[in-house]
Amino acid sequence: MSWITLTVPELQEKYTVSLCHLQQFHYIDREAYAKLVFQLALDSHLSKRIVAFWNWLETEGFTNFVHESLKLTDSLRGLYGLALESALCLVCSDQESFTCRDNNLPLMSQVCGRELSLEFVFQNNENAKAYVTKFVRDVCDRAFIDYDLVLRNNLNNHKVQVLEPAVQLLQPQVNNLRQQDSGSHLASEEANDADTDRTLFATFSKGHPITRAELFEFFTRRYGEGCVEDIKMGNCRDQSLYARVIVRSPAFITLILGENELMQFNIHGKDVRVRRFVPKRASVAAASVSAN
Repeated sequence: MSWITLTVPELQEKYTVSLCHLQQFHYIDREAYAKLVFQLALDSHLSKRIVAFWNWLETEGFTNFVHESLKLTDSLRGLYGLALESALCLVCSDQESFTCRDNNLPLMSQVCGRELSLEFVFQNNENAKAYVTKFVRDVCDRAFIDYDLVLRNNLNNHKVQVLEPAVQLLQPQVNNLRQQDSGSHLASEEANDADTDRTLFATFSKGHPITRAELFEFFTRRYGEGCVEDIKMGNCRDQSLYARVIVRSPAFITLILGENELMQFNIHGKDVRVRRFVPKRASVAAASVSAN
């Protein structure tokens, strides 16, 4: 039993021995979850689904996947990559058709010791979704309850759950973006046609400026270092009020927005609203069709 369970009376009263046994049985899953939420500061629900997905892989013959994954995650770079590929698998399992051009999962295949692909996940998507939903409800929500309490308390106290190594890992890329911020790199009004299906449009509040470095660090920390390909800031004299965030795959759009048309995030106390990018010419065409 964790020290938090022992020191929180309502948890001790509600679960007593059963929670203790559940946490002991799933100690490896708890270790994986702790790495995802505390070292990477990933969303807790996404992290639970990732751990549940790893357990589903074990039922499909990928033996000891969670245990083997922890060997790879000794480095934060490996953990970022593994979490990213796992999140893409979850996105793939929710799709009605399989259209992904990049089918490879190199890090997950390394953990498995044999090839694992997004196509395999899609072919078994109904089974995967049902298992993940049940595992999150019956195991994760209970076995990780003490960690969730820490996350909630730190959120209330405005504490950031990112360890120093994560910042060090991102620093070279952040520094590069800061240099670009001070230069003359400004966005054109339109994205390339090839980029529109993997471009997000982010808007900010006047008087609360967001830099490219802050955007890059936020998306990279939350969705993995392979998430962002480029960020183009709006061309404004005083403060950029918008940016286009080009991600490396359309799957990231689904991962970030889910089923929502608009998502609002908070970056260093500043609100950022994110939606799919719609080129002006497409907006004008849509308006014309509606008028007719």
